[in-house]
Amino acid sequence: MSRYSPFHLNSEITLDAATVWRNRCLTAEGSLFGYELLWTSEGLSEVAERFSGSVERGVGDFYDKLTQQFEGASPNACKLMSELLWILYLFPINMGPDSKRYGVRKVWAWSGATLERDQAEQFLSDDVLKGLGSGGPGFMSHRPRELGFLIRAMMSFKSLPPDMQASLLQDAWAFAKWLDEVPDEGRRQLKLILPHLLFPETFERFSSAGQVRQVLEAFANLPRKTVGRMSKIELDRELTRVREKLEKNQGGPIDFYQPDIKAVWDPSEEVNDAPSPMSATGTDAAPSATAPLNQILYGPPGTGKTFQVVDRAVAILDPEFLVRSEGDREGLKERFDELVEEGLIRFVTFHQSFSYEEFIEGLRAETTEAGSVRYVVRDGVFKSFCASQAPPFKVGEQFSSGYVVSRSTREILWLDKPNGSQLPFPWEVLEELAETVRRGQITVQDIRDKKVFDLVPDCRLEKFLVNGYNNIIPVLVERLLERSSQNRNDILRKKVLIIDEINRGNISKILGETITLIEPSKRLGAKEALTTILPYSKSRFGVPVGLHIIGTMNTADRSLASIDMALRRRFVFEEVEPQTTQLEGVEIAGIDLAQLLSVMNARIEALLDRDHRLGHAYFLNLQASDEIEQLEELFSRRIVPLLKEYFFDDWRRIRLVLNDQRKADPKDQFVVEGPYDAATLFGPENHGIAINGTWQINTAAFDRPEAYRQIIGAQYADR
Repeated sequence: MSRYSPFHLNSEITLDAATVWRNRCLTAEGSLFGYELLWTSEGLSEVAERFSGSVERGVGDFYDKLTQQFEGASPNACKLMSELLWILYLFPINMGPDSKRYGVRKVWAWSGATLERDQAEQFLSDDVLKGLGSGGPGFMSHRPRELGFLIRAMMSFKSLPPDMQASLLQDAWAFAKWLDEVPDEGRRQLKLILPHLLFPETFERFSSAGQVRQVLEAFANLPRKTVGRMSKIELDRELTRVREKLEKNQGGPIDFYQPDIKAVWDPSEEVNDAPSPMSATGTDAAPSATAPLNQILYGPPGTGKTFQVVDRAVAILDPEFLVRSEGDREGLKERFDELVEEGLIRFVTFHQSFSYEEFIEGLRAETTEAGSVRYVVRDGVFKSFCASQAPPFKVGEQFSSGYVVSRSTREILWLDKPNGSQLPFPWEVLEELAETVRRGQITVQDIRDKKVFDLVPDCRLEKFLVNGYNNIIPVLVERLLERSSQNRNDILRKKVLIIDEINRGNISKILGETITLIEPSKRLGAKEALTTILPYSKSRFGVPVGLHIIGTMNTADRSLASIDMALRRRFVFEEVEPQTTQLEGVEIAGIDLAQLLSVMNARIEALLDRDHRLGHAYFLNLQASDEIEQLEELFSRRIVPLLKEYFFDDWRRIRLVLNDQRKADPKDQFVVEGPYDAATLFGPENHGIAINGTWQINTAAFDRPEAYRQIIGAQYADR
């Protein structure tokens, strides 16, 4: 049964609390913590009027902005918002009980009352608030949107006739179908979470639609496209069938997260999560209509720059899909991969040895059949991408011979044959035949008559392929010949080139004369369009106006100030900063991760610069816990080694970042003086040279919670 949760011993207590909420607040109109009538249409309307849903923007944390919105609200509206937060926080484990209690009590206190009743204590206990499953990093970043959806859903529910409300609360599938139809401006996790809280015997404790699809692809043997087209209700019903099958095979209840089962549907050992553009910058990804042609995302390592380019690229090429899939990272990445396969996105990483010849064009050595070497001009990544045209065939297109186009990638054209089997044609084969026709060596009719190899004896194509499909290949070649080399539609067609680590290459050397051509006003299709003659091919080249360039830049590698001025003038630079909002409410052994990261970054900025701050992605996979092991692993293997690199083994400054100089107990200091001082090593004499002190890592400090707590320091504890 889906209620079974062997990894969360508090699950029954939490689900029982959800049942009480259902009875008091949904079946009736009462209160979870008190005796007032809070869950009414009128009360929800006042809350909706106060809550704008935009508390992810502006200055201050989530509660600072919420405070401004509820200033002057009625006491009952404040209490209702407190209870809405309680149900919002009930599921996720990546927010600790203390943080959940803090938020619920804080908002309730706006009413002028305090939560002191036994009833309130019962529903704010650790066992109730420990959670049932991970909401993922996105849950915290999309908290305002989830809360806004919860308010709208409850308003919609309370507006229904009483008999319909009662009917929905008695029928799990009817409730889930109704909830799925509530507008959500994206894919809200609560559409999965609420059905589990209210009907745990029917619905699984998944908070990610992407994970549901992964399970079905693995255990229901359904193709990815089939699963992608299924509605939420269809996914849930199929998931129920999968559970029944697995429980029958194992002879007892199962949990989809138990190691042997999870290893099948999610074999990756690491969860690679980072913030989306909306969470990392506080604003939605720019729609294609306003996205700059050339943009660079820059910031310290671990701020999610490379992660963001997926959203940015989809926002440019398929903005409607981005809006529909907001909150569904797996679906968004699938769409990104599809656009890559369609040839509309290309990804390249710059490095110190990357050159003009690899990016624009250059000479390549080839060995002839006679064994001699010849040099030919080959297009680089950028030139070939600029010259790429729209696919000449559309998926679903049918030819008179009965062949149907099923898929088209950069390398292969896939056709469904009349007998139902699939036929893959490499584009290189078709292009070479088309080029042979252009040179006048053969005609399309010669392909039909199987004369290609008689007229071109040195043709290296597979004879049985060309002659064996002489009924369809001539049709395909004719279509290729109909295309002009660079028509207006190809110039305007949107494409995205992603250049990761753009500052690690020699920009002037790599771009050469094309640094001028990427300027928006100099693009092909613009009024001031320019072209240039390339040095190797002697061909004329220009950059189409539809090509977007998105670069990422790690400021710890090279500061923004050292970037070529010509590059800076032609790109829009957007800083991606560490976002502690992603970590709000996550505590490990009583240590507030958001506060820990904020204080460390403030010290790094004061001692070094803002370009070397720590990104929030280092902390995103940590889960709220009473144990210290997660921080021990992170600091010993990633944070302290990174600080050593940043400060070039200047241990005194590393100690300042870790606040070791203020720790009274040496056991809590991560960096301590070595056993030998200068006098011991060299004697008491003055040798007339600077002698460095000796330092060593105190490994015992990594498993001491107080060592991390004192990094924050008492002076910052309440900020």
